[in-house]
Amino acid sequence: MDTRNRFEGKVALLTGSAASLKGERMGFGGCTAWKMLEEGARVVITDIQDDRGYAAVEQMLSAGHDAMYAHLDVLDESNWTDVVDRTVVAYGRLDILVNLAGAQDRGTLYEADVDEWRKVMEISTTGILLGTRAVIPPMTETGGGSIVNMSSMAGKFAGEYGSAYAMSRAGMLHFTRASAIQLAKFGIRCNSVLPGWVHTPFTEHIYAVDSERDWRSERVPLGRWGEPEEIADAVCFLASDEASYITGSELLVDGGVTAGFKGNTMPNRD
Repeated sequence: MDTRNRFEGKVALLTGSAASLKGERMGFGGCTAWKMLEEGARVVITDIQDDRGYAAVEQMLSAGHDAMYAHLDVLDESNWTDVVDRTVVAYGRLDILVNLAGAQDRGTLYEADVDEWRKVMEISTTGILLGTRAVIPPMTETGGGSIVNMSSMAGKFAGEYGSAYAMSRAGMLHFTRASAIQLAKFGIRCNSVLPGWVHTPFTEHIYAVDSERDWRSERVPLGRWGEPEEIADAVCFLASDEASYITGSELLVDGGVTAGFKGNTMPNRD
């Protein structure tokens, strides 16, 4: 299918997407933003890393695309209102919201710092609540829209660390289902993408350690880490009209990790 003009006339707002500078390793937001721009969208990059965000948008504008940057603390309701209002003033509409902002914790339950726990939980849960509520009016005015929440395969299983991250990402899945039911009457679709181990700035601290990287690669049925472009493809599909009859869904993009056990070779039973 020809997707060159898939987002023609559409306006997309992406949170946590300052890592969008070509020439550097980009995150999910950066790859998604560029893909949407190249397929006709106008894109609003938001983050709290203002210098990086402005630099990325300058590069996008130089490439002939239509983009803008706005500072956005996803836990600040008034900030959400301001950014959505600015988007509508600039472009006249808002069709797509991609909730990408997130934070990690590395400790176990018994080591967890409560302030860090709250931060991780709040960004992944309260942040998408505020964002979802903020975009309902402009999406409704134009007949609907699409919200894509970036969860994680960690929302499907527990591990030896990152309990707040896993719990918050699991919460995102149920929030997405609730949103799909409650916003359908406005023509707004809500879906989630669940990436596996993907090499991004967010995971660089793990990928850079050979033992950490290889341990994960060995547990992926496809035998490798993912690339952020592969996650962007999934986001763009769900955001586009190609997914017009899909809402409340969870799209796993994890190389098969959550499909079943893959570890050491099973013992010979002969």
